[in-house]
Amino acid sequence: MHLFLAGLELLMLAFVAHVIAWRIHLPRRPIRALLCIFAATPLVALPIYFAIEPLPVLTDTSLADALRILLFYVSCSLVYVVLYSAIEAQSPSLAIVSYIASCGSAGCTEADFADHVIDDESISTRIAAMKAGGMIVINDGKCTLTPAGRLWATLFEFAGDIFRLPLGG
Repeated sequence: MHLFLAGLELLMLAFVAHVIAWRIHLPRRPIRALLCIFAATPLVALPIYFAIEPLPVLTDTSLADALRILLFYVSCSLVYVVLYSAIEAQSPSLAIVSYIASCGSAGCTEADFADHVIDDESISTRIAAMKAGGMIVINDGKCTLTPAGRLWATLFEFAGDIFRLPLGG
C-alpha cells in the first residue's frame, strides 16, 4: 500500500506543479510542458525527500519497489497527458456529433453540415495547434506535413495495420 501512496504523492506533486504553471503562464506547447513537468517532478522530489531525512521506515524500499513506483508513476503520467490532450480542445468528432444532435430529429442537410465543419472553431483550433507543434505547414493555401508530422502519420498507419483499423479512424 505504501508503494501506491508514494506513487500517488508523486502524481499529486506533478499535478500541483501543472496547475501552478498554468496559472502563471499558459504554455504555447502544453503537451511538451506537461511531459517536462511530469518528468522533472521525481527528479526534484527525490533529492528533497532524502534531504529532509524521512523516517527510516519510509526509506526501506528496495530497488524493485522503486521500479514499481516509477512504473506506476510513468503509466499514470502518460495517461494524464493523453487525457489532457483529449480535453484541451473539443475534438472534431465530438463537434460533428454535437452539431448533428443540435439539429434535432430532422437532421441537417449536407450543405449545412459542410458549412458547419468548415466554420467549426475546434477544427481551426486543432489546425493551429498542429502548426504550433510543428506537425503541419500551410504555404500558398496548401497544407503539408512536416517531417515530424510524416513520422506521426507513419506511426498511426503502422498502428492501424497492426490492429486492422481503417485509415482515418
